[in-house]
Formats: sequence, C-alpha cells, structure tokens
Amino acid sequence: MLQPFEEFKPVYLPRLMQLGRRYLVSQTYCRVKDMEADPLSSRINLLFSDYAEPGEARLHLNAVKKDRYAAIIDLRNPAHLKKIREMLQPDSGYRIFFAVVKSAGELENQINKNYKDKLKQYVDKQTNWRISRDTIVKPTVQLSFGELYIILKHGNQQIRIKFEEIETL
Repeated sequence: MLQPFEEFKPVYLPRLMQLGRRYLVSQTYCRVKDMEADPLSSRINLLFSDYAEPGEARLHLNAVKKDRYAAIIDLRNPAHLKKIREMLQPDSGYRIFFAVVKSAGELENQINKNYKDKLKQYVDKQTNWRISRDTIVKPTVQLSFGELYIILKHGNQQIRIKFEEIETL
C-alpha cells in the first residue's frame, strides 16, 4: 500500500501559524498499516490536514464525522497546542502524518510507474474510452479531505477515482 504523506513534525506548528493555517483536521490514517512490523506500528495512526479558514476545516470534519479521531484543532488554542505537542512525543501512543507530499510530480511518476497496468485495467473496465496501445494516460494526483484521488484525462473527458480503488484491483 502506497504511503505518500510526510510524518508530522513539531517544527511544522510555528510554520503553520506563520502561514495563517491555524486549523488542523485530524482523522484516522490507514495507509500505514502495512509498514514494517515494529513497536511503532501498534500506535494510533492519524492524518492532519491544514486549513486557513474554519469553514474549510468544518467541511472536512463533516466528511469524516464518523471517524472517532475526527476533530478540528485550533493551533491558537493553548489546550489544543499542548495536546498536539504531547501527541508528537515518541512515547505518546500516536503516530501523526501530514497530508502533504514532498513532490506531487514524483508521486505522479511513482503511481504511473507502479500502477500503470492497474490504471489501464480500470480505464478498460470502467470507461468507454478507446485508447490506442501507444497512448499513455498519465495520472494527476489530488488530495481531498485526507483522501488521495487520481485524475485521468482522455480527450475532453476526465474521471476522478479514489486511489484506493486502483490499489485494490
């Protein structure tokens, strides 16, 4: 299972504040279950997404409201900030990831290389696109509410697929 996101580091907290991105939405993060079996894997894995506006954070929270770890964290709230700092400690019982990737281009290349056959299989079975053998359909990556999506374009048509659907083919 592809795990594209960065681990959340304490140094990100002041930087997010400087950038005016004071709201974090937390949710359970399942893409790390298959990582190496070590004591860290028994920790609760969470994903943080950052927002500048409370309305954006509420939209995300509403999308994941059934998740027991879904919450809006306000970095200007001292109690929230204290809790986040505790959660970032190595012995906290949590492992936190940040919904950012080092390079969207590298991620798209990795997906194109490692999932090319599955992408083709999806297009063949789920669309009426008639693509010649020598045509390459390159994916672009989109992140929405902590979920990774693949955008495929062919001619003037476009489809948006949860990456999870491609992985499980």
